[in-house]
Amino acid sequence: MTATATLPEARPDDLTVEVVEWDDPAAAGLRAAQEAEMSVRYGGVDPAPAIDPRSIVVTLVARVGERAVGTAAVRDVSGTDDRRGQGAMHPAATGEVKRVFVDADARGHGIARRLMAELERAARQVGFRRFVLETGTAQPEAMCLYEAIGYEPIDSFGDHVGSEQQRCYGKRL
Repeated sequence: MTATATLPEARPDDLTVEVVEWDDPAAAGLRAAQEAEMSVRYGGVDPAPAIDPRSIVVTLVARVGERAVGTAAVRDVSGTDDRRGQGAMHPAATGEVKRVFVDADARGHGIARRLMAELERAARQVGFRRFVLETGTAQPEAMCLYEAIGYEPIDSFGDHVGSEQQRCYGKRL
């Protein structure tokens, strides 16, 4: 999915973000590129558990011109176990941000920031009041982005409890 040419300087009017289905070919291709990159960053270990497509509420694809360069999604985790069987549940109207990714040669143009803003907007429209997310320690740029846009560190949840390579964040929408 990653193009061989460097992305030309993107103007704001060149960047579009559209809602697509989880199985949209552009979104699926970008997720495959993300998985390949994460495998390299984390030494061949797949840090991401499988996602049940039925839990996905919104999937976005960012494009510069016709080229798909980024994706993000949110799934509903309201009422699900957030501490791996320790009795705590995610509150109602909680979404988990999943698979935020921008092609390497398209980074540095504000695309991830725009994807997150559009994801938050779409989530508010369907009634979410809180977002949680997980990222890894081998992704310091992601941690910086989330903190810059108002996400705060929270206790690890779900499959991330006890993992030293993961960092969890939350934000009221």
